[in-house]
Amino acid sequence: MNDSTENLVPEAESIIQIRRRLPSVWLIPLVATIIGIWLAFNAYANKGPTFTVTFLNADGLEAGHTKIKCKDVEVGKVKSLRLSHDRSKVEVTAEFTQEASELLSVNSRFWIVRARLGTSGISGLGTLLSGAYISMDPGEAGKTSRHFEGLEYPPIVTNHAGGQLFALRAEKLGSMSIGSPVYFRQIPVGEVASFDLNKDGKSVSIKVFIREPYDLLVYKDTRFWNVGGVDVTLDANGIRVSSDSMLDLLLGGVSFENPVSLDAMEPTPKEHVFTLYSSHDRIYEKVYLDRYYYLLDFNKSVRGLTRGAPVEFRGIKVGQVEDLKLELHTNKMEVHVPVLISIEPERLAALDGGSLTALDAVVEKLVSRGLRAQLKMGSLITGNLFVDLDFYPQAPRQSMAQHGNYREIPTLPTTMEALVSNLTKFVDRLQKLPLEEISSELKSTIPAMRETLQQATTLMNRLDRETAPQAQATLTQVQATLAALEQALRSDSPVQHDLRRALDEFAKASRALRDLADTLERNPEAVIWGKEKGQ
Repeated sequence: MNDSTENLVPEAESIIQIRRRLPSVWLIPLVATIIGIWLAFNAYANKGPTFTVTFLNADGLEAGHTKIKCKDVEVGKVKSLRLSHDRSKVEVTAEFTQEASELLSVNSRFWIVRARLGTSGISGLGTLLSGAYISMDPGEAGKTSRHFEGLEYPPIVTNHAGGQLFALRAEKLGSMSIGSPVYFRQIPVGEVASFDLNKDGKSVSIKVFIREPYDLLVYKDTRFWNVGGVDVTLDANGIRVSSDSMLDLLLGGVSFENPVSLDAMEPTPKEHVFTLYSSHDRIYEKVYLDRYYYLLDFNKSVRGLTRGAPVEFRGIKVGQVEDLKLELHTNKMEVHVPVLISIEPERLAALDGGSLTALDAVVEKLVSRGLRAQLKMGSLITGNLFVDLDFYPQAPRQSMAQHGNYREIPTLPTTMEALVSNLTKFVDRLQKLPLEEISSELKSTIPAMRETLQQATTLMNRLDRETAPQAQATLTQVQATLAALEQALRSDSPVQHDLRRALDEFAKASRALRDLADTLERNPEAVIWGKEKGQ
């Protein structure tokens, strides 16, 4: 028993050793499982947030491959692509890394980086080899979000870019677009960031971004103008054509400068809006914001009158033509052309920027004094017309009428219309004359006139033959008589000597008669008794 028992103990120990070695076979799967669980837990613990970005199209994007970058650093990857419910857009589902999760906020912006050719140059050439990717601008920290609306074009201004945005206002956009350059002394210092139509639909709001330190060059009185296009000016000095460089003509853009002034330049106020002028020549023109509208009614042709044509008063521009159209009054079978004009009261110093009521009162008084509107030729080359306001005291008295929302200023026919009207009246009078009767009378009078002319010719010939020699002889005798008379009147002629002697004798006789008259006046008895002795 003891021997058998001793033999059994080693066998039991070997069996126990074999059983203890069996778990080592499963050690590798166990370790692998533990590592997998640890990796899964670590991946889950380090997993970044998932979010969606909506684009109009997903050109160049691939699920599982397209990267998301911030400042060229990879921060995430696209997981899937799908169409939106209305099939108008593409929803891109992406996943961020844990380290980049703080970059997501409601201010974050996303856009697709592709190879682009735009006004600001060529961008995204590296994507031709690496493929498109989604770039992001993290923006300012704020409330987190998981749904974003992607941008179709890269933003000009990122949230961490150094510089300032400035607001401009213009009547029209011109040739510029997003990314068009902004110049200072022909040096590019910024770009056009955005533009939009104002709510009233009458102007365009434009925002330009100027990089630092050039943004410090913008002051309250800084002038901005559009550098695209060609400016053609026709005035008394002739035709002037000015343009910028060929690149500016193609790309457009904005330029600015600061006026030279004795006053210190004031910094730009917050929310200040600059005026964008159409050209450099007009940056110092005054801009008037208040406009009041009046109606003109013409019943003749207005060929050559266009929108924007000036309205002048005594040769000074006070407004412009806003609209014109053709109206047919079927009841009266009359055709009229109503023209809507605007007047800027700030141009009239007497109004001092008065209200619409004050302006209406002044215009009504001027109309009562003979103010009338008339179309006149502005240029013989182009044939363009303008509206001239002036006084015509001889015009029939009229008052301002009300047509809808506008007061009407009386009009006068153009100078050409008046000339045509007078010519028409003259032609009508000529047509009323009995031209046939006058012609027949002239035909009957012509033979008599010919006979009279022949008689006059015969008389002239007779005068030449008979009267002319006698007149010549008479003229010769008259000349001889005048010569003799001239000879007799000379100072040394005998006639002159005898005449002087006769005059002396006549003077002596006159003195003797005067003495006799004196003697008789003193002694009348001398006629009887004679002259006394001693006298």
